[in-house]
Order: sequence, then C-alpha cells, then structure tokens
Amino acid sequence: MKIIPGNSYELIPPQEMIQFMLKYSFFHKQVTQIPESIIVDKDIDFSIMTKAVNIEIERNDCLRLRFFRKNGRLRQYFIPSYRVSKIPVLNFCTEKERIDTLTDDARKPVRILRNETFRIKFFRTHDNRCGVYLNVHHLVMDNAAVFTFFADLFAVYDSLKNGTKMPKPLGSYEEIILKELAFVSEPENLKREEKSYREMMEKDGEPLYLGVEGPKFLERERIKRKNPNIKAPSLFDPIHDKAELTKYTLPYEDSQRIFSFMTENGVSGECLVQLAMRLHVSKINNRHLDTYFIVLCPRRKTPREKRAGGTLASPLPQRIALSEDITFRQALEKMSEVQFRAFMHMDYPYLEYRELQQKMYNYPAAAGASTMMFSWFPLEADSMSSWKYEFEGYSLGRYIMVLYTFAMKDTYSGCLKLSCMHRTKFVSCEDIEALHRGTAAALKLGTENPDMIIGEILDRI
Repeated sequence: MKIIPGNSYELIPPQEMIQFMLKYSFFHKQVTQIPESIIVDKDIDFSIMTKAVNIEIERNDCLRLRFFRKNGRLRQYFIPSYRVSKIPVLNFCTEKERIDTLTDDARKPVRILRNETFRIKFFRTHDNRCGVYLNVHHLVMDNAAVFTFFADLFAVYDSLKNGTKMPKPLGSYEEIILKELAFVSEPENLKREEKSYREMMEKDGEPLYLGVEGPKFLERERIKRKNPNIKAPSLFDPIHDKAELTKYTLPYEDSQRIFSFMTENGVSGECLVQLAMRLHVSKINNRHLDTYFIVLCPRRKTPREKRAGGTLASPLPQRIALSEDITFRQALEKMSEVQFRAFMHMDYPYLEYRELQQKMYNYPAAAGASTMMFSWFPLEADSMSSWKYEFEGYSLGRYIMVLYTFAMKDTYSGCLKLSCMHRTKFVSCEDIEALHRGTAAALKLGTENPDMIIGEILDRI
C-alpha cells in the first residue's frame, strides 16, 4: 500500500489492544502510557539536547502522530512537522525527590485527543548525573520504540555536539501501519491463524490459573460462585485497579553468573527468567507444572522495523507443561520450543485470540487464566552507543491486569533487575517479594547445576 499524504488510518491490532485495556481501568487513563527515563554519567548541554529532540521529531514519525474520533472510533494521522520551543529542566537534590516528582508526572494522563501524545523533561540528579524523561502514550510507542527513541536521540545529540554525520535514518511507523492493516484486511490470514490456535487449544485443554499469591484467590472465587471446577477466576476488575511497582535487583555475583550462563549456553533472558518464575509459581500452587503466561513480543522482524517507532508489540500466550523428572537444561529447551511456536503465530491479533479463548472455554468477560504478562527488555551496555546509562521506569499507580513483570540486565549496575506492576487487591508486596526470592533461588540452582532435575529444584526453592 502506498503512503498518501494527509491520510488517516484505523488503529492497528496492537493499538486496538491498548485501547481495549481501558475497559479494565474505568477511571484512570494513565494505564495506557509509558513513563521512563535514561540517566547518564556525562554532562548534557540541554540547549543542544532540545535541538536533538526537534530533529528526533523529524526523524521519528510516530512522534508526529495525532488522534481523533470518528463514529465513536479512534483514527490516527501524521502531521508533517512541529517543534518544541522549551523543555523543562529539573534539578533534584535527592533520589527520592526525582522519583516522587517523575512518578507524579507518570500518573497524569497524556491527553491524546488534545494533541498531546508525549511529555519530555530534562533533569539533573543529586549525584551530578543528567537525564531525559519521557512519558509517552502507548498508542504512540511500545517499550521497544521507547528504547529506539532514547538511543537515536542521544546519537543525534552526539552528532550535533561533535559536528559529525547524523545516524542512519529510522524506519517508518506509517509503513508498519499500512503493512498491519493489509494483513488483517485479508480474511484468509486470520482464518489460518485462528485454525492454528484452535487446534493448539483443543490439544492442550483449558489452562488452570496459577497465581503468584498461591491458590487462595482461585479458591475464593470457587467458593463465591459455588463452582469447584472454575479454572479461570475474574482477574479483570475494572474498578479496583490500584497498583504498585515493586523492584528487585539480584546481587552482582549472582547476576554475572546468570549472564555468563546465558552467553555460554545460547539461552535467552526471556526463557531463563521466565522458567525460574514458572518454577516458583508451580512450587506455591501444589507443584502444578502446567503454567500459562502471556509474553509480550516486540514483533519487529526486519532491520527497519527494529529501528522504527510506534506500537507493534503484542501479547503471545505461552503455555508449558513440565515434569519433575526432567533437568533444568531440558526444561529450558522446552521453553525455547514453546517460544518458537508462539513466534510463528505472532501476527494473530491478541484480541482475536482472547475472543476465541472465551468462546472455547465459555469464559465470562472478566475471566482469565494467565499468571502474568512478562517482558524481557534486551538492554546491553552498547545500546546507547558510548553513553553509560541507567534505565528507570516509574509507577503508574494503577494498572489493568493483576501482574505485569519485566526483567532486564541493568547495564549501570551490571545486575539482573526484576520489576513487577501488580494490583494490590489481588497481589500483595509480600507476594511479589516471595516471587523475587523464589525466582532468584531457582536461577541460582539451575545455572549452577543445569542437570539438576526440576523436582529437586522445587524441593529447594
């Protein structure tokens, strides 16, 4: 499909999913935005960085997205250009002041129907570092796009500062929109993917909810509804959406051993950390080893897509049944197989999958069986070129699901960091602390002795 200047477009399936999220948080629109910052050790000339932001707006077309309603539905279009004249510079005396101030902004909605799609602030920290904070609407960027934004922004800044050639152009989100709309416009594409999912779900049967809080929530639901056979409780409560962001950093030595294991064995962080979490969940749910997570997939296949802005990520269902007599190494191989199988069907819209699941298992609208949504952020020391950086996310205070967990290599400390956004009505901070401890224990046992069987790991975590 050819780009026609001035065209407006429907939302693509990953964006539709973002809008759908608002059904499960009636009164708090901030649940569909991403507030994050990059903090660097070098001094930043913020006047040059302001010029870099305006060049980034030219280079990164998702920053020029605008939205409007037509017949009750959102549509989007790209404006040709605009500039920001002034960006606030904040000076923080303590780390608490920085976190509190930026968290306060994180919890204020980005008003996309008032031509606000993102907010940027510059800041200096109490320990003489500099940072850039971005609070962007999720219709405009996913996390992969946020990392692309920061990396390209700092590369542009370097070019301006040093008088060198600009970095290579970014990919076009408008082209991605056209590609996505073309795929879903062909009924055969959706029928083919639905057939694959239906066959897989018929083979596996209905999944059982295994919560990080243990079996207590599912048992309460069974008692309340007088049905001992319920497998998917009412997880999506549109009213009780208060949430905390709880973070945990593994010790440096343990983290380095984990990263070395990943490199030496060709194992992805997504598979390794996820497996450890699944083992903890199994342990506290009567050692039930058939676990079901939703894993957020970036869905960026080509080099141009990997260097483009916009929202393209989509949740992929990943279910794995293990046995206690296989080794940790064998369990990782199974995880990799499940991941590969899910990637083969990454283009099937998640909302289509959810509707199919509801039909097949007769789920009420609020029911769900997945333990969590999980993401691995593939950050590396060279992700920001020559800049030594620290990545930070901020709490929205509300969230649309019981638990969203993201893990990453913290390039600043060299440690593995786990962060959990969890609804406090369902999952307490103590539950998350137990999840962190169990995950760390499983990672330690599995990476030190990958031939240890799963049953022994469950005994020892």
